[in-house]
Amino acid sequence: MNTSQQYIEDTFMAFADTIIPRTPQLAEEYGRIQLYGAVDLSIHEYLIMSLNYTEVPLTEPIVLTLDIAAEQLGGSSFAALDYDGRLRALNLLLESDFDASLLPDPFTDNLAYEQYTIGYLIRLVYMGYYSKWSGYGSTRLAPPNQRSLEHFPVSWQQIGYPGPSLGYRAELESQYATYSGERGIE
Repeated sequence: MNTSQQYIEDTFMAFADTIIPRTPQLAEEYGRIQLYGAVDLSIHEYLIMSLNYTEVPLTEPIVLTLDIAAEQLGGSSFAALDYDGRLRALNLLLESDFDASLLPDPFTDNLAYEQYTIGYLIRLVYMGYYSKWSGYGSTRLAPPNQRSLEHFPVSWQQIGYPGPSLGYRAELESQYATYSGERGIE
């Protein structure tokens, strides 16, 4: 099995694209900012970085696991599958009757751990996408204390998030006080 750095990156790009693909239909309807998917925001790098800093690095076992599911469905690698094929491969890995003896360590014969990890990876795509990650630009792969926000994150623009502010809590408390007073809530 080929697990070169480029192969790992291609597989995680395919995974991230499966979870949050580009959306040209939304871009037509709501503007170009809605086009961008996870690959456009380099979320595959976020996944790889996050998984390499675990106690047991998981990038290679995950790539092998995704490829095992892809081979069962179409005789190819996960990255070579089309979007629907990748969705089917992920669903296969999340089925309760998947044969965990086929999986690499640390997932061998541990279906619950494999399923938890795939679920975690899906959530990690969303966490990276809606975080500051895309705003870090050229500093995104630097250690956390060396990153700096170079531009406003694309996903924040997509959802209209104005960015962090110390004033939100005070504003919410003020709104609650007004609402409570109107309703007679103490």
